[in-house]
Amino acid sequence: MDRPEKSQELELEIKTLAFGGRGVARVDGFVFFVEGAVPGDRVRAVVTKAKPSYAEARTLEVLRPSSARIAPACRHFGICGGCSWQTLDYTVQLEHKQSQVDDCLSRIGGLSGYETDAPLGATSLWRYRNKVEFTFAPGKGGVELGFHLPGQWRQVVDIEDCLLHSELTNHIRNRVRELARESGLGAYGQDSGGGYWRHLVLREAGTGEVMVNLVTGAGEFPRPAEFAATLTAEFPQIASLVWSVNDTRASVATGFPFRVLAGRDHIREEICGLQLRVSPSSFLQTNTAMAARLYQKALDYAAPRGGELVFDLYSGIGSIALLFARHTAAVLGVEIVAEATRQAVMNAEINSLDNARFVTGKVRRVLKELPVPRRPDLVILDPPRAGASRKEIQRIVELSPPRIVYVSCNASTMAANAAQLAADGYRLLRVGAVDMFPHTPHIEVVALLERFPE
Repeated sequence: MDRPEKSQELELEIKTLAFGGRGVARVDGFVFFVEGAVPGDRVRAVVTKAKPSYAEARTLEVLRPSSARIAPACRHFGICGGCSWQTLDYTVQLEHKQSQVDDCLSRIGGLSGYETDAPLGATSLWRYRNKVEFTFAPGKGGVELGFHLPGQWRQVVDIEDCLLHSELTNHIRNRVRELARESGLGAYGQDSGGGYWRHLVLREAGTGEVMVNLVTGAGEFPRPAEFAATLTAEFPQIASLVWSVNDTRASVATGFPFRVLAGRDHIREEICGLQLRVSPSSFLQTNTAMAARLYQKALDYAAPRGGELVFDLYSGIGSIALLFARHTAAVLGVEIVAEATRQAVMNAEINSLDNARFVTGKVRRVLKELPVPRRPDLVILDPPRAGASRKEIQRIVELSPPRIVYVSCNASTMAANAAQLAADGYRLLRVGAVDMFPHTPHIEVVALLERFPE
């Protein structure tokens, strides 16, 4: 077909899903990535962007629904932009997530011959997130509170009930919005740079404790004692109420010093029997129940016998390192964020684990400079979405650990790292997907790699 034009309307048959969640249609070899469509749909769509080899489109009408299409559960669906797969049957969601993992490993990594576990489906399809971040914006009542519209960072959807987190934290969010409106102070405007209320970050631990982190612009918090007393009286589950100031133009909610308004500076979480101290700046998997299954899968893949020396790279607050410390001789955690390292040390003390050591620094520098009494028997690699750098992978190869367990939130970067490891003497033995994020395109992956015998 001829290259389509922007704003052109077409009827399209959706065949599969692209990495990221959009439907894929092909007409005479030309590819369309269609927002709001699922495999098996026939849709009327409008072209939003046209390129020489592909086009992006948005569904205007579902002419013939797929047998896998289901009704969305959330009242904000179609406006919020989140949970884009909630119109797709969950069994089919898992099939597509597994397919995307396999595609990344074969297409990007050039890898084959490994064992694939059936994906671990989520134990709860809704109300599973333990951390949610909201943005204040000018609007009705002077203050709205919700999520950014997709791709439109200056507009916010006012949320009444987000099905990703609990009814309790939804009630807390709505009450915080009321208190913000009653304060007489306006919400921060990204264009004007004026206004006070900026972000609300809620964390809810499996222990039942809740953290409320309010982020504002510059200026004193309005009647902090009264605000704290009101909120904690209505919601006694709040174990930590903290306040941070962001006086920059950057629309971010974390990374700023905080002041405790009520309770503690942390909440207590429990995963795999470990007691963990979680502060406002802590990184922790956002699905507590599935984090436990993810960590257990990593432990199962590693199959420790008890005498191993383990390196946990990108160790965060120590959750994986401490789990392994229970089953091995010694663990060294490496983390670039100093505050996370401090929390990991405290978490080791809380759990009475004296065989776990944590250091702060860049992975490649620590691995190059740190005196190592012997090579590690196992490396756990759990990098951010961008994956490990080529130099970091090279440092791991130089250590020559017999086994590597790779935990990834991005199958494409994991595939690229695994390909580099394969080129340097490792083979991919086993892969298992763990669904932490139902109704979204995201999937966690655990992989086991083994060094070829010399």
